[in-house]
Amino acid sequence: MGSSKHTIEFPVTEKCTLVWEARVTGWDVSYGAEFVPSAEGGYTIIIEKSRKVGANETVISNTYKATEPGKVVITFDNQSSKKKKLVYRSKNKHSDC
Repeated sequence: MGSSKHTIEFPVTEKCTLVWEARVTGWDVSYGAEFVPSAEGGYTIIIEKSRKVGANETVISNTYKATEPGKVVITFDNQSSKKKKLVYRSKNKHSDC
């Protein structure tokens, strides 16, 4: 993940709460998240504005309650030349809706 942008997409097929967690070794990356609805003409919702993640933040986690089908798009931007490792996981909670 050296000098690159990495995008993770989590599909949302029905109303649910999506929970995710990510870790990056080496940090000093930028991170942002948004929801993109499947419906034509729908508006993209910024879940978390792009921000720089520092070394003191070991885990990034967040949730989003989707009320319509679409996808949650998470972006990591590594502008340094150092390679970094990204690991992540997600879970859909259907009983929350």
